[in-house]
Amino acid sequence: MSTLIVYAGKYGTTEKCVKTLATKINDPVEILNLRQEAVPDLAEYDSIIVGGSIYFGQFQQACRQFCREHSAELMRKKLGLFICCGTFEKSDEFLKAAYPAELLEHATAKAGFGGELDLKSMSLFDRFVARMVSRSARKEGRSLPSIRWDEVEQFSAAINRQVV
Repeated sequence: MSTLIVYAGKYGTTEKCVKTLATKINDPVEILNLRQEAVPDLAEYDSIIVGGSIYFGQFQQACRQFCREHSAELMRKKLGLFICCGTFEKSDEFLKAAYPAELLEHATAKAGFGGELDLKSMSLFDRFVARMVSRSARKEGRSLPSIRWDEVEQFSAAINRQVV
């Protein structure tokens, strides 16, 4: 049994979640950044996990394309789908918009892992927007985005429970 985690992100939060998730999966895991590497033969894997970030309300194009191009193969695999986004309360809405309905229905594990604002890694424009979002959240008494490690834990437990 082996698992492939494919992902795409903008500023490192998705990668951080993927690396943690990989340590929690019982089977051997390979990680593939869709923005940097070619997709291997998916027949070599029993399970596939796809994840990406939501950036300005949009799912990563590389993940969308991967799901489109490999949909038939993904439907024959054990499948997990996740997103990373700063507005955790909208995770279900973003999941439905990010992934095709048939993949969501087929997936054993699906989750929103939350997100974070790492100003050091952001572009000038994104830093400006992030500061505005942070100020607005504080004024309204909302908490700032954070990674939901409990969701990563539950997701990995669901993947580990899957039976061929």
